[in-house]
Amino acid sequence: MQGNRLLLSPGLVFVGGLATVTAWLVALLFFKIADETTLILAGSSGAIGALGGMIGALWLNYTTRHTQEYIALQEHQANHDPLTGLFNRNALFTELEKSIARAQATDTVLGVLFLDLDRFKVINDSMGHEAGDELLRIVAERLEGTVRGGDLVARFGGDEFVVVCRDLLSEQSVLAVANQILKSFTQPVSLYGGAQVVSTSIGIAIARPDDTRRSDDLVRDADAAMYKAKRSKSGFAVFDEVQRLQVIDRLDIERDLVQALEQEQLVVYYQPLIDVKGKRLYGFEALVRWNHPIRGIIGPGDFLGVAEETGMMARIGELVLREACAQAAVWNHLTPDAQGVKMGVNIAEQQLLDGNFPFLVADVLEWSGLPPSQLVLEITENVIVDHLAGLSSLRDIRDMGVNLAIDDFGTGQSSLSYIKQFDMVSTLKVDKTFVDDMSSGVNRAIIEAVVAMARALDMEVVAEGVESEHQVKELLEFGVHIMQGYLFNKPVAGEVIDPSSWFQARDNNGMKHDDRAVPGLSSTEVSRALARNRDHSLPRPKRMG
Repeated sequence: MQGNRLLLSPGLVFVGGLATVTAWLVALLFFKIADETTLILAGSSGAIGALGGMIGALWLNYTTRHTQEYIALQEHQANHDPLTGLFNRNALFTELEKSIARAQATDTVLGVLFLDLDRFKVINDSMGHEAGDELLRIVAERLEGTVRGGDLVARFGGDEFVVVCRDLLSEQSVLAVANQILKSFTQPVSLYGGAQVVSTSIGIAIARPDDTRRSDDLVRDADAAMYKAKRSKSGFAVFDEVQRLQVIDRLDIERDLVQALEQEQLVVYYQPLIDVKGKRLYGFEALVRWNHPIRGIIGPGDFLGVAEETGMMARIGELVLREACAQAAVWNHLTPDAQGVKMGVNIAEQQLLDGNFPFLVADVLEWSGLPPSQLVLEITENVIVDHLAGLSSLRDIRDMGVNLAIDDFGTGQSSLSYIKQFDMVSTLKVDKTFVDDMSSGVNRAIIEAVVAMARALDMEVVAEGVESEHQVKELLEFGVHIMQGYLFNKPVAGEVIDPSSWFQARDNNGMKHDDRAVPGLSSTEVSRALARNRDHSLPRPKRMG
């Protein structure tokens, strides 16, 4: 309505101007207060005034209209993804809140579908980011063409999308939409002349009219269900009561983990690696445990995922690195048999991406007095492949004399084209899944291939998860003589390890400790202990920032 009034304003001003001129002429003639020249000037002034008013009104109308268009454009850009044109994350939550209120008012069912593209990174890395962007646009168009007219489609971020299904009469209708989306993904996508088959995993959260969850709760639950679908390769999964309890437990762990770091509840355990052929202790792998005040000892699988998602992994990683290096240095000081025994420490993704991480490693080595040759940093295969940019940091660390190992080798997504990037790696650790079933022809072939490749690249091979003498025999036949597993010893606290007995050569029966042996230092003592001998020099990387 306001726009219509603005469009009429030039005509109104013009008519007003003519009326003003007429009024002036009538007044002047009636009262005879001026001569003819004055009347002409007055009339001209009125006409000019009317024309000026009309021009001013036209300009006001023009600028107002374009200002409104600019504001509308700004609002659209604020609420829509620039690549796909879909609603963005902020607009999604706003619209979802409205949809929740509408579903409660109309007594209908609401469905939230969280989609994550499978293998998107492979396409993005192999064909380039332009192809990746084009794929995201195609997926967006396909989703909009598949869902019902009243449904909402948004790009949540990266290769993640959210579909909000509104005005549904039953939960089965949500599943029908999910099945329709999965069916649409069976059609190949044409990218730069080539056909690519792209699949997706869908997590579903269903809100009934009496549901009390808000928009962020529903998206979070659908996201959790998506990970379940991805793990099970089932296409889609529905968030259920079991997952709800898991989410509550996760939130409790997240809260308690902050206190655990502040109150020094995290402790380091050590699992030995045995050189079976040489009948000696080859090294240890440092493994973090959480001594929870209520739950007791918690394994890493129950809290490291939360630590990664919440950004606490770097702090935990530094804690383990410092304590493991200090413990190894103390053992060196207590017995010459410990010198040369490796200490393996796992490196998280957040640490690898930190440009200052090489500086931290150098600082910890100097602080603890541990020779760099005894430290082995273990990185999973997928972390290296996903972050090839971090290889420069690994090379800086390797130049210090620190050893690098690829953990869980064989379970990742690397190919032969990536292996050449691992030139700084000294050790490959074969994952437990291959050791568990060496009767499988495929697993045997994989182990044989890993050993052959390691020999060609002058690498050591470590077999993880060894639990039987039969496995030991088969691994020795493959040429693998460094082993780790429950057959030899479970991870134990540092104070259990007696340097006077553990570091001596022994037979193949493992590293069973003597309960009568005098225990070593406690974890608290280790974290404060420094070896006195620091006669080695370290090439220190330049600190960033």
